[in-house]
Amino acid sequence: MNSSEKRRKELLEQTRRLYSDKREPPAVHPRYKAVYHRLYGDENDESIPAGTFGLRLFLAFLLFAGFVTMDKQNYEVLHVNSERIVKEIGTDMDVAEVWKEL
Repeated sequence: MNSSEKRRKELLEQTRRLYSDKREPPAVHPRYKAVYHRLYGDENDESIPAGTFGLRLFLAFLLFAGFVTMDKQNYEVLHVNSERIVKEIGTDMDVAEVWKEL
């Protein structure tokens, strides 16, 4: 290995050290900030709110389980059955009209 190759290799290593993200965390999308900080910690900010994805997923699972139960057992709750739920989900809705009713 001649001197120019050694110098090139040394410069490459310096550049890698200069642009390495080992000293500070990489850029993180805001959606994943809470998960990233929970995994790797952040000594500057300790007030990062927890996400609600788990709660929303659990609620969606409960609603789906309730719907499946209504469908299989032919239950009717407050004069609503699974067929009406499917019909209402499939109905097109005018957002401006709904907003006026609020």
